[in-house]
Amino acid sequence: MGTTFVCGGLGDGFWIKDSMLELWLRFASMHIADSVEDQSISHRIRNEWLLASRGYFNGCVPLSLDENISTLEGKQAVLHAVNSLLTSLRQAPRLLDRGVVNLMGMSSEFVGDVETWRLIEVSEAFVDLINGKPFGNAATSLAMPGSGPSYPDQ
Repeated sequence: MGTTFVCGGLGDGFWIKDSMLELWLRFASMHIADSVEDQSISHRIRNEWLLASRGYFNGCVPLSLDENISTLEGKQAVLHAVNSLLTSLRQAPRLLDRGVVNLMGMSSEFVGDVETWRLIEVSEAFVDLINGKPFGNAATSLAMPGSGPSYPDQ
């Protein structure tokens, strides 16, 4: 399993395990506000995230976050999706059943249940990155949201 560097512009970002990023993108894409316009920014971002979450891109999940948030409309769409997902995750069970997660249409299979806090941590890192929190570049960033060994409160 690979890792991908998520960059929010100017080379600043964080590393994340591909499986966690792909699952997070799959959930987040479902929280992008619907648009009937095929050419809208929201539609483009949703399609990008659905493809990126498919599981084909080991070590280089194609996420153009810097481009996605380069306009006010794009930034608002992404932040709205992330915050909507974050609200849902905070109300979700502590563990997401792998059987249900595996119904989401990704090519890789989850062999264990997914701890919800991991996806919450990824969501919070995305919000921080979009809002300009410094993480460092690909060579210096130590952040890897969602990858801790177990529940942080245990």
